[in-house]
Amino acid sequence: MISIMDRSMYGKVVPGTLNPYQCTLRNGTSPGCSKLKTRKMVPVHIVENHHEVLPFIYRDIGSRHLPVEGTTFVHFDSHPDMLIPKYMPADFVYEKQKLFDEISIENWMLPACYGGHFKHLVWVKPPWAKQMDHGAQTFLIGKEKSTGYIRLNCKENYFISECLYCHEDNLENIKEVVLEVVELGGDNNTASPKITESYKNPFILDVDLDFFSTKNPFKALYEKANAYERLKKIYDFPPPKTTSDKDIQESSEARDKQIKELEEIFNHLEENREIPNTTNSLLEDIKELHSKILEHYEDGEIDWTLVHDAGCTCDNTELPHHPSTKEEIDKMMGCFKDFVDLLRDRPVVITISRSSEDDYTPPDVVEDIQKRVLEILIEKFPTQLNFHYRDDLSEEDGQ
Repeated sequence: MISIMDRSMYGKVVPGTLNPYQCTLRNGTSPGCSKLKTRKMVPVHIVENHHEVLPFIYRDIGSRHLPVEGTTFVHFDSHPDMLIPKYMPADFVYEKQKLFDEISIENWMLPACYGGHFKHLVWVKPPWAKQMDHGAQTFLIGKEKSTGYIRLNCKENYFISECLYCHEDNLENIKEVVLEVVELGGDNNTASPKITESYKNPFILDVDLDFFSTKNPFKALYEKANAYERLKKIYDFPPPKTTSDKDIQESSEARDKQIKELEEIFNHLEENREIPNTTNSLLEDIKELHSKILEHYEDGEIDWTLVHDAGCTCDNTELPHHPSTKEEIDKMMGCFKDFVDLLRDRPVVITISRSSEDDYTPPDVVEDIQKRVLEILIEKFPTQLNFHYRDDLSEEDGQ
């Protein structure tokens, strides 16, 4: 392990090791990837919804600016974004348009890992993001033999609660992924997360602006009825008792059953505007939720499917909710600048998500946060800015 704070080591190419822009695939001999192209300027792609960055990354793979396999992905975000489209056939990763049609903001990174494009994921998170434990681990991702869906053998509750865990014996076309979770901005850490040496590979720098300040938009859903707090009780899911395969399997099956039954109830509510006659153990809690929402809102304006979607974000944790103060934004911006300043090599491409239209980044601060992030990047790298969310200006050269 090396630290990015160690200027004497980080970013230098030691004789006999890989050049940062050299292909990292199987001794650099993969067809069409023995030599990567470079640019004078680093493209910065700015989108609204985070999964919209993936086509630009794939474009760089196709143009041989990024290797087909083995890229390091450094991801600043209040959310991991590491779920998987649950019922997407794994082979969709080899058909770009089908893949792009299936992914959404929370599940666009791991399909690229299954395709082999990302090997090392570094989630750089703020102190209020609690979805995963700190540290590094290696897991396997592959196609589940019985279903043809993408699954993985990582035992983080983040994946288990979404029923994405699968024992490696039941996976095929397996890829290895290195996941590192590090924190910036906390009271007990410095801006020096330890990064493995594979970070010297060609890398992508990815920033969601909600890294600096974030909201849980579901907290405001039918707020007069205290809907979100009631949903937390209904959708609560304790983690497995142990990390044994048996306990994880039982836990995954129980969660899958729970979610499917709740989905059926809320779909019935949406279609028929009444609770179905069922023996679900949570029925009384659902009736109370239904009653309280109808006390404050007209039936015709209630989206019960959205209520279910909000519930699905609850297990034994919830989405982070931390609208930062000005002082906190300043602190996080300083940590980000320290991180960028210590980079001795350029990222091949920089991707930025605003995440403001769905309220994950508070809309009242998104413009200021974006301006400051771009100033830091422009000061460090020669950049070409691409504003894909704007109709009036699509491209601008950074000065």
